[in-house]
Amino acid sequence: MPGLRKPPVRAARALVLGLALLCGCPYAAADAEPPRLQVPGVDEAAPRTFVVYGDTRFTERAGVSNPIARRALVQQIALEKPLAVFVGGDLVYEGHDRQDYEVFARETQAWTEAGIPVFPALGNHEFRGCDTDVQQPCLENWWAAFDALHLAPHRWYSVSLGRALLVLVLDSDSALRVHSPQRQWLEQQVDAADGRFPFILLLLHYPPVRDPIFPRGGDEREIARYLAHRAPSLRSQAIVVGSHVHNYERFEKNGITYLVSGGGGAKPVPAFRMFGELSHLRTSTNFHYLRFTLEGDRLSGVMVRFDPAVGLADAWSEPDRFVVRAKE
Repeated sequence: MPGLRKPPVRAARALVLGLALLCGCPYAAADAEPPRLQVPGVDEAAPRTFVVYGDTRFTERAGVSNPIARRALVQQIALEKPLAVFVGGDLVYEGHDRQDYEVFARETQAWTEAGIPVFPALGNHEFRGCDTDVQQPCLENWWAAFDALHLAPHRWYSVSLGRALLVLVLDSDSALRVHSPQRQWLEQQVDAADGRFPFILLLLHYPPVRDPIFPRGGDEREIARYLAHRAPSLRSQAIVVGSHVHNYERFEKNGITYLVSGGGGAKPVPAFRMFGELSHLRTSTNFHYLRFTLEGDRLSGVMVRFDPAVGLADAWSEPDRFVVRAKE
């Protein structure tokens, strides 16, 4: 996790990965294809809780993130003791600045001490400070911050949470159009997992379904098109979580739940809650995270909201709840 340094040479890395594969360690992965990771310590007989949210913007810069809300969310998540935390991008404010990743490591020390693994997706701020054509320095910082996951040189990967859930962590700053490398990988993963996992969760930064007032960021709409075509024959139940919009939204299209969870600390953006939005929240500022619980054929979701403008006794609420059921 944060603070671990990358092996200096490829031979050392290969040796570490080879030993990890032999010992059955959960984060073993090979360079030839995107990593296939596993969340350790999953008890299939017990309720399994994990957290998803995005746009935390760990940084010491003023005016771009609310450090009070950001730190409160981190501490509350630590109290939840989830099996894993999934961050949908914009983990830091400037991906070129290693100090932002140091802020992340410092402020999430409670997660590290509790052994809670963190699985990040790339967002646009992971590339902030790097030229569009020279993204490698920013990627190196991201890979180094999560060296224990052995993500390099890949930008997308999968994580299984026991036998019930497969999470496909995508990079919405890379092409998602038909025949693109990431799209081919995505379709292969879905086809291989279909029916084997009751639930498949797609995590990416730019939400494929959201308030259309906000401009699109890339190819994320291709995900909604793909799932609309694939949903009728899909035996697993799909859920999609994006962030980028600094608020919370919930939609359902073609039997698939689409969520926007961008309230991790970044400067709030109001949501108009039109066009079929299901939560109907009346609050414009929604710092929050999503708590998911797997139990039987149910995946229950709760939006856990923090309000920094009120006293601690009233700061926490759970204004939106939903249930996604596995297909028969």
